[in-house]
Amino acid sequence: MSGRLFFYSDQIIESPGNRNLDALLLAGHNPAQTRIGFIPSTGDPDRRFFRNKTAYYGQYGVRHLMFFDLYDEFERGKVSELLSCDIIHLSAGDPIQFRHGLLARGLATVLRDYYHAGGTLVGVSGGAVQLGQSTRLFQLFTGSLGGALDPDSDLRTLQLVDFEFLPHFNRWTDAFKNEVATYARSTGIIVYAGNDGDGLIVDGTGMTPVGDIVRISG
Repeated sequence: MSGRLFFYSDQIIESPGNRNLDALLLAGHNPAQTRIGFIPSTGDPDRRFFRNKTAYYGQYGVRHLMFFDLYDEFERGKVSELLSCDIIHLSAGDPIQFRHGLLARGLATVLRDYYHAGGTLVGVSGGAVQLGQSTRLFQLFTGSLGGALDPDSDLRTLQLVDFEFLPHFNRWTDAFKNEVATYARSTGIIVYAGNDGDGLIVDGTGMTPVGDIVRISG
């Protein structure tokens, strides 16, 4: 058995696409009783990012968000509480740093097990990248691969699906989009790209696009 995956390019309440994704995410839940575990991609000592998501989900009546830090405030004893949440939210941010944080705390295995036991994972932007195959697109963007595609396993993310997700497709330059197409052709990996406001849902019935999702492959 596997759970559900929600890939958001961004997550702002003003977007009709995001509201559609939110409605599907919370369908069947009593918002007042729904518990969401929030994992920030970076340290959040003043809870700025956490407060933002508390307000976001609060607009739907969700009142119970749990803060789970990977960095200076990490507490191993809170893992069981995280796993008791109805939904686990992986925040936006630098996908490369986020990947390091998840691996350093052993959360990659924990989140895979949560999903395969039927849990729901939400990824926004850099958080959505964690649900796919790797962070190679972003190493490619930053130039840290030196123009080469490094097959090293340390670039791998949670690998819950057999594709990679590219958020903010509307923001990337044509030059980088061409690099992504070359990457897809040379590796055989499918890339699904979404503009802000677009997203994907993966569950036991297959994949559902919300908005205009671009499929890039060889």
